[in-house]
Amino acid sequence: MKIDALGFLEVRGLVAAIEAADAMLKAADVKLIRQHQVDPRFITLVVEGDLAACRAAVDAGKAAAARLGEVVSRLEIGRPDADTETMVVDLVDRSKGDLVRSRGNNGTKAVTPAASATPGPVSTATAAPAADSAAGAVGQDAVQHSPSAAPPTSLPVADGDPLSVPAAAGADDDALVAYIAAAPRGCSLAELAAHFGAQVDRARLDALLAAGRVRKAGSRYRVTAS
Repeated sequence: MKIDALGFLEVRGLVAAIEAADAMLKAADVKLIRQHQVDPRFITLVVEGDLAACRAAVDAGKAAAARLGEVVSRLEIGRPDADTETMVVDLVDRSKGDLVRSRGNNGTKAVTPAASATPGPVSTATAAPAADSAAGAVGQDAVQHSPSAAPPTSLPVADGDPLSVPAAAGADDDALVAYIAAAPRGCSLAELAAHFGAQVDRARLDALLAAGRVRKAGSRYRVTAS
């Protein structure tokens, strides 16, 4: 950042500083770098531009501040030395940093009550059983709605008693034929597989058909009348 010229105007009072800054910016083509507040009473306005513009701006600011407050001092520097320029820029940066920290502290104070009211960590010993229960409920619900886990349809017998042939992993052909015979409307392959399991398939039913022990009507198997 290379500065052509600097203009400084130190006034007493905030209102006088605002009036002076407005007059300085309107009077010449300058840029207000920063206002630096030494204490609540003294405020220094810093502008940059060419030397003639800085002089015109400081003159206008001095006249405006004199109407509302008190002018303490003024200064114009043409082609400031690199060290002087660095000092001014550092001073401006520190002023900006102080302002940011001040605003940040105000924001921190505003949210401190809410932060202090933040609840502590939830006990994992209490949360874990609840999570396990929720997972179990989801799993049970999935099993209940799964087509492969649907309970077998209760098939009434001719005399009205419910079918009570037990399912067994090694169910033989006699148990399979007895189950089909107990259903007045016969059984489909899906109903038989749901009751007996994977050992009942189409090849096994085809073998019973070939042996003449069952007959097929549509998609349902019935016991051949003796």
